[in-house]
Amino acid sequence: MRPFVRAGARILPFTSAALGSLRPWAAITLAVGLAACSSNSGSDESAEDEDVTLGKPTHSQPIKLAPDGRLVWVVNPASDSVSVIRADTYAKIATIPVGDEPQSITLRPRKNDYRKKFPYDAYVANAAAGTVTLVRIKDGDPDHFDWEVDENFYNKGSLATGSEPWSVVSSPDGRRIFVANSGQDTVTVIDARSRKLVGHVDLRNSLCNAPDSGRRFQPRGLAVTLDNTKLYVTRFLSFTKPGGQQGVDDGKEGLVCRIDIDTRSTDIGDFQPAAAITLAHQKTGFRADTNNDGQEDADTFAYPNQLQTIVLRGDQAFLPNIAASPSPPLKFNGDTQAFVNVIDGVTGGQQTDASATKFLNLHLGAQDPETVNGVAKKKLFFANAWDMAFTTPSGDGTAYVVSAGSDLLVKVNVAGDGKLSLTADENTTRYIDLNDPSNPATSGANAGKNPQGISITGDGKYAFVANFVSRNMSVVKLDEDKVVATVQTSDLPAPGTKEEEVIVGAEMFFSSRGHFDVPAGAAPDFSADERLSNLAWQSCSSCHFKGLTDGVVWTFPPGPRKSIPLNGTFNPHSATHAEQRVLNYSAQRINVEDFELNIRNVSGPGPLANAVPCDGGTNQAVPTSRNDPKHGLLLGVGDVNTPPCVIQDLGLPNKDRAQLTVTLPGTGRQPIPALTALREWSKLAVRTPRGATKAEDVAEGRALFEQAGCAKCHGGDQWTVSILPADLPQDQTPPDNRKATEPPPFVGAPYLPEFLKDIGSYNLGVPGLNNPIAGFPEIGAVEKATGGLVGGVFNPAPDGLGIDANNDGKGNGFAVSSLLGIHLLPPYGHNGACETLACVLSDANHRTGKGTSADVLGNEADRAKLEAFLESIDVDTEVVPVP
Repeated sequence: MRPFVRAGARILPFTSAALGSLRPWAAITLAVGLAACSSNSGSDESAEDEDVTLGKPTHSQPIKLAPDGRLVWVVNPASDSVSVIRADTYAKIATIPVGDEPQSITLRPRKNDYRKKFPYDAYVANAAAGTVTLVRIKDGDPDHFDWEVDENFYNKGSLATGSEPWSVVSSPDGRRIFVANSGQDTVTVIDARSRKLVGHVDLRNSLCNAPDSGRRFQPRGLAVTLDNTKLYVTRFLSFTKPGGQQGVDDGKEGLVCRIDIDTRSTDIGDFQPAAAITLAHQKTGFRADTNNDGQEDADTFAYPNQLQTIVLRGDQAFLPNIAASPSPPLKFNGDTQAFVNVIDGVTGGQQTDASATKFLNLHLGAQDPETVNGVAKKKLFFANAWDMAFTTPSGDGTAYVVSAGSDLLVKVNVAGDGKLSLTADENTTRYIDLNDPSNPATSGANAGKNPQGISITGDGKYAFVANFVSRNMSVVKLDEDKVVATVQTSDLPAPGTKEEEVIVGAEMFFSSRGHFDVPAGAAPDFSADERLSNLAWQSCSSCHFKGLTDGVVWTFPPGPRKSIPLNGTFNPHSATHAEQRVLNYSAQRINVEDFELNIRNVSGPGPLANAVPCDGGTNQAVPTSRNDPKHGLLLGVGDVNTPPCVIQDLGLPNKDRAQLTVTLPGTGRQPIPALTALREWSKLAVRTPRGATKAEDVAEGRALFEQAGCAKCHGGDQWTVSILPADLPQDQTPPDNRKATEPPPFVGAPYLPEFLKDIGSYNLGVPGLNNPIAGFPEIGAVEKATGGLVGGVFNPAPDGLGIDANNDGKGNGFAVSSLLGIHLLPPYGHNGACETLACVLSDANHRTGKGTSADVLGNEADRAKLEAFLESIDVDTEVVPVP
């Protein structure tokens, strides 16, 4: 046997130079079991391991308290490491290298030894590497912390589990480790005592993915019951329910799979999916003006989506998520919602969706901000509910929910039966601001940006919050609900580097707020905060998880449009990444900076009711505009206190215009243009998901891809031919789709027709419109844009772009999507007509280019081989050139 790799050194005791003030650490109660090793395990169990239980249910997360409560472990995705921090002094005592992009960590004790070393294991899920790393803690005493990587654990301490392992969790008895392979649709089971692989649970072909195994389950959140008999796994994205349709509030449903487990068995057959628990749409508590007459006339609903986390408490499971409300009108407070759904009966044999009576839409608690010392707090909504933790394991208590977009912790009440409620009244709940520039404890280097995980001490007195963008950890004193310390878990990029610009872009993408430098010449009332959305309602990441997609078809002004993943925007194989795909399905944008209009008009409050003076870009004698001077990133050309006169998709380039800047904390920093940084983040930091582990059909599928002529549309470095030429004029004024009649029955908007491909997908799969895909349900969103007022009269929604409306021979079709990582980016088509690649390939119009190529894929077996190839495509796949 090879020896352990020595990777850690003895750490000196904490000194007076460390951060924070001393306080007693709170141990998590551990119970020692006296049972002997299971006779049916058949495992080579380590002699040093004892039967030790964590004493509570477990769940996956990016931050974890050590089993004895004395240390905090935090993953660092940007630096491929984990940090170990003392829970009493907040001193970082170790940084341990792991695999590429660690996203989750779990800890399991090996012995119940409070007196000294308290050995335990740390398993880290490395999403980009496709591995789990095992770190063995030889001495858990913070004064003598000692660790090493077990080289005997498969490949020098790492086990390849499958594509995109996003989450990892230990069973409470410490016997089994479970890994959610989001790109493989499997859960890996590891015998933690022998440190050997038990096997993989197939979710894709299980009852939890019925009736269509072509759907990608994308397992994400994991949780294990205290009795070690049930593992709960969330499906990350929602799919249409039976009879459902894309683009409507009640069209989809969330899902959690229950896997029955036996943690003393080494037979993978004893780890089987046993039940699928569906989560229905719920009333949001907000109303919509559906006829644009200024009156809110209808309730809105949303379905749970982006189920990153599941937390067990008592007999309930809690699921914070970014719920989707896509029915028109698309507007502030009517699209993404901050849900926490609830499942009853998690410890028993039957589970039910209890959301109708027990769940919360956190956004409701932001309507009337809490008053502190006679002063109302800033009104901020709670974008992107991502993780949560409880102060007590049962009974009436308190929970804190991470609002990843708004940089907040949201405090709520929980009853003994699992019913959630706001802390004050139906419109008010308390929040803790981790990124308040007016508070020294949460500003500059102490600001917590994009929190993604929370862990609370066993005594319920302190919370530790992992912040992704600021690369630090906030420490919150819960009896006062305030931040008392911040610890840098990994370094920020060096001044003057491209990485520094990219991390500012990450802040623009993940934040629903935004704090900016005050520009020269700004008036006293200039707004340098909360410019990225209206009252922090949502961020770019609300609809584009990690720059990818939420899988939702929204009703945008051009018509129904799925949230486009950004990973195929720029050429990943070019040293400069200069080659760029045309933006939007109707080829209406050519710069990432054009999404300034989304910041202002979708996430923001939209145009002002009345025009105000503006600066630059108009021939008016007294220039005015309805652009809001308090939102967005672009500024007036000469006067920063007035909005730019013109912001449009095409005609006037938005690239490199006058804009707000951000200066990161630290010496030697310079202001960085914020909108330009957003472009650079999109170019350099959006990672394409790894392809599924290669199947034997991939090679044959690739040959069929070439033979069928797929590369005519989907060839080249970006797996799409809708690539902008380098010499494309930035100031061109292209044609639009408007008819001469008023009001127009079709959307009138400029677009670039040369990038459109017509495969007959207009109104594809829409119920009753005679454009079905044989063998698949009609679920496509109807081709309607948002209606509006014209001359004071409300007009029904016009037909969307994608068809030649004015008979000029242009306008039919849509821009070609990239195939990079396509297997994890459903649904497919601009209106979501297909939820599986099998459905896409079953459309004869699509696979033949509407009859322009011979159909060589009429055989279902051949289409299955091509599907296997498509599922394997990532940045490492050999490119198929455009013929």
